[in-house]
Amino acid sequence: MSKKIILMGTDTVSGVAAEILDSIIEASKIKTLPYGNDIFTKECREKICKIFEKDDIEILPMMSGSASNSLAISSFLRSYGSVLCHSESHINKDEGGAPEFFSSGGKLISIFNESGKLIAEDLNNKINSLILKGPYNSRPSGVSITQLLENGTIYSIKEIKAISDVCKKHKLFLHMDGARFSNAMAFQESLSPADATWKIGIDCLSLGATKNGAMAAEVIIFFNSELAKEARNQLKQTGHLISKTRFISAQLNAWLNNGLWLTLAKSANEKAIYLSKKLSTLDEFQLLYPTEGNEIFFKIKNTTYKSILELNIIPNLWNKLDDEMLVIRFVTSFETEQSELDELISRIYNKFN
Repeated sequence: MSKKIILMGTDTVSGVAAEILDSIIEASKIKTLPYGNDIFTKECREKICKIFEKDDIEILPMMSGSASNSLAISSFLRSYGSVLCHSESHINKDEGGAPEFFSSGGKLISIFNESGKLIAEDLNNKINSLILKGPYNSRPSGVSITQLLENGTIYSIKEIKAISDVCKKHKLFLHMDGARFSNAMAFQESLSPADATWKIGIDCLSLGATKNGAMAAEVIIFFNSELAKEARNQLKQTGHLISKTRFISAQLNAWLNNGLWLTLAKSANEKAIYLSKKLSTLDEFQLLYPTEGNEIFFKIKNTTYKSILELNIIPNLWNKLDDEMLVIRFVTSFETEQSELDELISRIYNKFN
């Protein structure tokens, strides 16, 4: 008898939180102005201003993370400029050249570090080397960091502040890819969203809800209003002036209401920590990074991976290190059930323990 497939490689296989589904239905009952001039988008801005403790925030609701990142970056990246990022960052490896496309040819300059993080000293050295070349290099415009990182860990406040100080020194803008920002905030419960962003120098945040309970809802939060003006100028040109913006904003409102965004993220994080601890007890599973969000990375043998697939468990094949060794990723979501995790663990334990 075949076992039910367990999809645990990405949080985008998850459904939509009930509160968010209800918000879409309610938004459909109300006639309001289009193109972001609706009552739902106005409410969304008010909620975000309150949560982030800042009155002069500007927002742009978006339908995808790629659009959110690319439009945010293109608000300060010119065709002759460049943005520095980690070589493993999503904008560098997984956006299909969208940031360069949105900016009409702006360049991404990547920096590698084993931790997956940009390090302030390395960043400063790289910027100095670019400046030294003068007009022979594309002019640095800004820096982009990711929170959570691509390896599931977090930047500390101290680390971001150090990067921000380098940006200020060189008069560069600082963007944060926050596709899993809610998971990072849930892990750092004592930290406020304001403390984690604009108070330490973030100029704009691409905040993602799609991976954490929404159907399709992202929002660019501009802490720097000048960048918002430039981004708005590109909305129509880039195909992201959405006529029925209210349906995105309604999702975001439900997501942010009563701290639902953090409740959902905390549930996903707790499930990931549980799974990480259980599988780490097996010799076949070498945990590569601390589990600080809802992503877990293991180094395993190719034969182990094939056995996992035979158990009808589908992780994400993250990387092939060589002919023998692989890196796989498990990702939990807001709707991951304890029973689903226990079934996954039971299958693997019965095979390898």
